[in-house]
Amino acid sequence: MDPVVLNRERAAADRPKRMPMLFDDYRDEDFYGLLRKYNIVARVEVKFPIEPRYRDSQHFILSDINGSKIEAMTSSYETVKHFDSLINEKHVYKMHNVEFSINLGDRFRHISGPLELYLTRQTVVEPYTVPFQMPPFPKHIFLNLAAIAELPNRTLVDIMAIVVHLDTVQHTMWGNVRKIVVMDARWSLHTIKVWGDLLNKNALRWALANENYGIIIGTMFRRFRRQEYLESSDYTTIHFNPYHHSTHHFE
Repeated sequence: MDPVVLNRERAAADRPKRMPMLFDDYRDEDFYGLLRKYNIVARVEVKFPIEPRYRDSQHFILSDINGSKIEAMTSSYETVKHFDSLINEKHVYKMHNVEFSINLGDRFRHISGPLELYLTRQTVVEPYTVPFQMPPFPKHIFLNLAAIAELPNRTLVDIMAIVVHLDTVQHTMWGNVRKIVVMDARWSLHTIKVWGDLLNKNALRWALANENYGIIIGTMFRRFRRQEYLESSDYTTIHFNPYHHSTHHFE
């Protein structure tokens, strides 16, 4: 065999495979120098509607196998149309040739983080069929709810807290709503506002949490700057008495 061919085969065998990257593996120094593209495996947690005014922008919230979240975006009419028909909420995909960028905070983002992700014309998205277990909870959860006040208006956040008081259910033209007083890991009291089925389908669980000072994890609560409380969104889920490594902060 030609020695050159043998050396090439050996080099190919020694070269590590290009593995999907985790969101927390990216660092600022990755963005200096030549533009790089990456492969990721992610679940689509939220697929937001196409921006109605121009129909040339769409946002997604993705999570990796460690539960870390990042906001993904796509732009231009044809690209948006392509990914809107291809990507479904709660499905897992392998995405090739995605681009990461530093979040400079000059435009609205649904979640807060140092990085954001772009799906471009070069991005290839395919279903990920290898079975694996996604984590039941987000990796980054606010235990100190006072820190949320520093975030931009309308940011979505994930929280952990103890239920200490249930206010009376109010019936409005938009549905049932209830203010709930919770205590964070620093023993500070805060108010959250919970709507609709999150109340109706969990009435007994809320009552037991109130009676027993139960711990909850609430995902995708919306922070409004002009209000003194967090408010559940269309994407919120509530976990009662979760088995989570951070619950010891409330003991």
